[in-house]
Parts: sequence; C-alpha cells; structure tokens
Amino acid sequence: MEGPDSRAWDVFLSYSRGDAHRVAPLRDSLLASGLRVFVDEVTVAGFTGISDAIRDGLARSKALLACYSAAYPERQACQWELTTAYLAGLREGDPRRRVMVVNPEPAADHIHPVELRDARYWALPADPAALDALVADVRAHVGALTTPIGPAGSGPAAHWLPGPAPSPAPAFTGRLPYLWQVHSFLHRHAAPLTTGHTAARPVQIRGMAGIGKTLLAQEYATRFAAAYPGGVFWLARDPAGEAGPYGRSAPYEAGLRAVAGALGLPRRGPVEELTARLGAHLASVGRPFLWVVDDVADQLTAQQIGRLCAPHPLGRTLLTTRSRRYDALATPVEPGPLGPEESYALLTHATAPGGAEERAAAEALCAAVAGHPLALDLLSSGAADGYAALHDRFHTPGRSLLDVLARGRVLPTGYPAEVTAALTRDDAVRALSAAATVPDIATARRLDSGIAELRGRGLLAPVGTRSWSAHPLLLHAWLRHDPEPARAERLRHAVMRTLRTSYGTTLGRGARPGPTGTSTREPHMNPPAQPRVSPRDGAPSELERMAAFDLQVELATRIGVQELAPGTGSLREALASLHAMFEFTRTTLRQYSINLADRPAPKGARTVHTIADDLLNRTLRPFTSEWHTRLAAHEALRPSGTSPVAHEQSWPEAPAMRAALAGLREPLLRIVADLAGISGADFGLPAAS
Repeated sequence: MEGPDSRAWDVFLSYSRGDAHRVAPLRDSLLASGLRVFVDEVTVAGFTGISDAIRDGLARSKALLACYSAAYPERQACQWELTTAYLAGLREGDPRRRVMVVNPEPAADHIHPVELRDARYWALPADPAALDALVADVRAHVGALTTPIGPAGSGPAAHWLPGPAPSPAPAFTGRLPYLWQVHSFLHRHAAPLTTGHTAARPVQIRGMAGIGKTLLAQEYATRFAAAYPGGVFWLARDPAGEAGPYGRSAPYEAGLRAVAGALGLPRRGPVEELTARLGAHLASVGRPFLWVVDDVADQLTAQQIGRLCAPHPLGRTLLTTRSRRYDALATPVEPGPLGPEESYALLTHATAPGGAEERAAAEALCAAVAGHPLALDLLSSGAADGYAALHDRFHTPGRSLLDVLARGRVLPTGYPAEVTAALTRDDAVRALSAAATVPDIATARRLDSGIAELRGRGLLAPVGTRSWSAHPLLLHAWLRHDPEPARAERLRHAVMRTLRTSYGTTLGRGARPGPTGTSTREPHMNPPAQPRVSPRDGAPSELERMAAFDLQVELATRIGVQELAPGTGSLREALASLHAMFEFTRTTLRQYSINLADRPAPKGARTVHTIADDLLNRTLRPFTSEWHTRLAAHEALRPSGTSPVAHEQSWPEAPAMRAALAGLREPLLRIVADLAGISGADFGLPAAS
C-alpha cells in the first residue's frame, strides 16, 4: 500500500485498537474489494493525540467508516477522526454524508451524536454474505462522493455575537465525548423515533469551578458552528450586575442589550420588549442558532431560567452552571476530572519532564489535583524549575500555589483565575462548622442542610446512597481559606469519636434517668456529657432555638390551641393528644440537651426549660389528671352495643370537660408565644389576651 501522502483514499477505517480482532474481517474484505482504504496500525498517544499521517490520511479520504464499539468514544484519536468527518458533512448540509457507522454492540445508546444513531447503520457482519453486502453498500456510498473530506477546521468561522469569537483552546483535551453529548442532547428531538423526544430542551453543562464548563461550551460553539447558520449568541454573566426585573438573572441584561446592538436593533427599553424584538428578528432570519448563557447562578426560579433561554424556537439553549438544582429544566452534561493519561498530557504539554524522578513528581501533581483541568493548566505554566520543585511548592502551607500562578490570568468566563477563592467563594465550609460541639440531632440537621447547600452549588458529587465526595482540590482550597482553622481539629476529633463508637448515636448518652414511679412532677435531667453552645449576653443558644421551634410546631397543632367545636370530635382523643405532649416534650429536651436543672434564667427571661416546666406541670398536668380519671370512670359504664362516641356524648359532664378544654387555649397560646420569642418563628396564631 502506498504512503498516505501520495494518493487519495476512498475509506478511512476508524476503530479502537482493542477492537482490532473484530474489525479484521471487515478490513480485509474492504481491501480485497479494490477500495482504497486508509488503515492506521499505530496507536496514537501524546497531548495532540493525532499524528500528521492520520490528519493527512483523513483529509484525503472521501468518507470515514467508524466501527463504533462501546470502547470507541473513550479513545481520543477515534473521537477526533469522527468529529472531523462529521463536521465536514455538517458544513455540506448533511452530517451523515461523510460518516458511515458499523455497530458491533447489541444496543445503540453509546453512539453519539444522535443523528448517527438515527441513521441506518450496519451491525458488524457475522457471515460472509452479510460482509459482502456491507462492502457493497460502502462502495455505493463513497462512489457518490467526488471530493475528499479536507483538512480539519477548514470550514467558515462561527458567526459569533456580540463578539469577538474566541480563539480555539490549544490545551483542550479529553473532552470530545462531552461535545458529542451536548450536540446529541440539543438535537435529540430531531430523531424522535430513536430518542423518544419530540421537543427541543435546554442543555446544561454543570460542574465545579475550573472543571472546564465554559471552555467546553466555547469549543462546542466554535467547532459545531455549521449547525447554527443563524449565529452563536453568547451571554456572559456580570457578577456586578444590579438587581432588576429579572432578579438574580439581571446580570445578563447587559449581554442581551449587547446582542441587540450587534444585530442593529434598539438597545434601550424594558427587557421584555428587548427580548421580543430579538425573537422577531431571529424569526425573520429563519435560521437555527445557538444561545449560550454562561455561568448561570444558583437557585434561580423556573421562570427566571425560562427568561434566559433562546427567545425563539429556532434557537438551541446551552447553559453552564455550578448548580445541581436545574435537572427539571435542562438536560445535564457533567464533565468530570481528566483521567491519569489526559491529566499528565495537559500538565506536561509545555515542559517535558526530565528523568524518572521528574515524571514521578508530575504524576503526583496530577493525583494531588485529581485531574482538575484548570489546576493542571496553571501548574503547567510553573514547571520551568522542574516538577519536583513544583510538587513541593504545591504542598507548602500558606497561600495556594494555584493562586500564585493564576495572578494575572483571565478565565474564558472573563473572571480572574482565582482558583481557590472561586471554590470557596460562597464560604460553604461554614455549612459543616461546629459539628463536634452539638448533640447528634443538631449535627444531623446541620449536615443535611450543609450537604444540600454544597450539592446545590456543585461542590459535592454523589458516590452512592447518602454518600458524597469532595474533590481533593476543593479540600485544598478550604484549608487555605478556612476562617476558623481550629474547627478542622474539632471536626477531626468528632469523626474519630464517631468511628470509635462504630457510628453509634450519642443521643442522650450523658443523661441519667430521672426519678420515675409515681412522681407527679417531670424529672430533672442531668447536664449533657457533651458541651453546650453557650448563649451570649442571655440570648438563646442555637440548640434552645431548635428545641423551642419543635415544641412550638407540635403544640400549635394540638387540641387545646386548636379549638374543638361544640358537639364535634372526641374528648378521649383530645385528652390523648394533650397527654402525648408529655413524651414529646421529654424527648425534645433530651435530644437538644436542654437541662431542666440548668443555670437560673436571667431575671424576667423565659427559657425553654422554664417554659417546658410551665407547660407540663402547671398547665397540662392539672387538666389531664382530673379529667382522665373522671372520663375513664364514665367509659367503664359503657353498655354493650353502645359505641364509644355515643356513650361519650351521653356523659353529663361532657359540657364541663369541653369548657375546661377551651379554658386551656389561653395559657397554651401564651406558651406558644413564649416559644416563638425564642425560636423566632411566627405561625400567625392569635395572641393570648
């Protein structure tokens, strides 16, 4: 076979080297048929990933035949070959014109983009007759093509608004499969029989700071511009944007006005009118366009997200965000950290390690930042003195080396590359603070709330049922920015204590049982074994506020606070409801380590333990003690065949008990109000007179 630089090729055979044994019969049949077939037998590696021979061979080939196995998307060279051929066809009006697919797998879900999955593809032939039929189809397909694919990137530049269009990223590596995911999700409504989707849906690229969301969106918009002849519209968030009618989406208003100006439309006026003008203009152009909204803030409403999307159905909306809260609004694509080989290639692309020790240090740096693309790119710029020295500097206490190397660098978002500050921008580390100094129930609430906050901001990744992981670079950033370093030591001790007890609860472990038996007063509880959060200047502690809130919620829903209308309900059930407050109050006080024998309350102040004592021993107990005995005596006389409700209604003392129950409402409302003064929650109940 002649060299690839001396002739044109009919077919470029693309496959993963691990599939060589499966592809061999097809390769031999293609060659035997007289077709000119380019076959690369050399494994492609390195940062660029593509040899000159492959670039030239593909450029001189009429079409690419991809053996699209499950391993195919994982091989960088395969993805580059497929992308180049697909985009060449896309520029010619049919993305399937330059790509043929053979699928050796039983299913097709692994095939991207979706247009190739929806097109007719061949199963890998299992017998000579099927193999001959496939070769005949390939001959017919390439026979209809008169020109080669051509060099990669030879198409027209993207029509980018408001502009200017960014330059291609020289260090973009390991992300081609995500480009296909984005494209497939944006266009899967075009293949409804295959995907089951009939309407376009926004797509979100999400992940932690520096993982490459903006760069991925930028590369997609640049490479796939031929799919969007109406242009690429890029809205970048201005963090200093003032609040407006769009709330937290207001920082994008400047981008909308810039787009309108670039299209020659009036820039002034309300945002709603501006959006309507943009939609009308894009409808008159009548061409598909890409609408990118970069760095979408966390916790926007569905209405706010809707306002940020493309202003006309011809547009495809692509969002980038750190938030994990928008699954119901946009299909997620979540680029993860780079793999070991890709990380090493990115780190060393500017400076090659010299010797085994330097290579080991470079690999250790890749592991230290766990494949974080921005961190690797920054570290590569500081490798002039060697990777061993760079590794030592990375682990030196004090200001993070990443922030030092980022000085003066600007990210594709337009923000300074303040890596560790960006990771801790929301001070999310406080969400897990002080977990070692409160009882289990308070710790659980804090952890649940903190985990929800961290997951919502894309700082934790799920790794199982109720299990999450934090990226090592995130932990590195937190250590550099924690405003309370001593807290880390407290948390470490808390974790060790939990491990020693095999995850056993410490709930109430320090409380000794109080006197039981026939005592007519609630037992005092002993001080907790673990430290309390002490109030400052007489203010209630966090635990007291939490306990007050729980008691307040429970009491506000009980009969007594809620009126029992005359002739309705059951007196026995009302009595049982009030009696249940005894156990609930005991449990709540124990859970939050509220001590009935604690220090005396400040003069004139009501505390949780004094309110609990008032509730149980001075308000409820006199009522339940009296009326339980009298109602039980009447219930013992119920004739056979008479229902409990009918027997209760015939009780001569029922009106008196209802009156006594109504008399509880006033003192109970006062107690609810006292609890509200501690918890800070107002349920809108009427005030006691």
